[in-house]
Amino acid sequence: MAIKNTTWHKVEPGQIVTFMYQSKGESTPVKRTVLVINPELRYKKKNGRTTKFFIGFQLNRVGEKEIMPNRLNRLLLKMGGLESEDGVLGASMQEDISRAQTQQLIRVLRTETSRYRTFNLRKCKRKRVFLETDYKQIPKQQVKLLENMVEIDED
Repeated sequence: MAIKNTTWHKVEPGQIVTFMYQSKGESTPVKRTVLVINPELRYKKKNGRTTKFFIGFQLNRVGEKEIMPNRLNRLLLKMGGLESEDGVLGASMQEDISRAQTQQLIRVLRTETSRYRTFNLRKCKRKRVFLETDYKQIPKQQVKLLENMVEIDED
């Protein structure tokens, strides 16, 4: 599992990131690995204020069972397949995802897994974020297939 330091404003949809986050019922922050759906979803509250959320699928959380490779593979395929961008593996998604596209994607993927999570972006930004460059649960045959396709494109 290789990680690369990054910043919150550089996180893009489809990437796999690791960060510390403290939920309401927890006494200390917990390390989480998340597949990003929307890194900055704006939400207007009833009082008129706007807040931002970080939306994703929690692949791993300290103290919980990690997602199985075959389930992660199905998730990645439904999100557009596996891609490698600047040496970072993740789901093939467009960089600027709208609110409607986010909701549609969540509807499609919720049947696949119950790991959908929303995080308060303000709380997220208090902690560092790391980009997973080679997440170990991505099936090896998918990575090899992607590498072969890149080699074919270069020829």
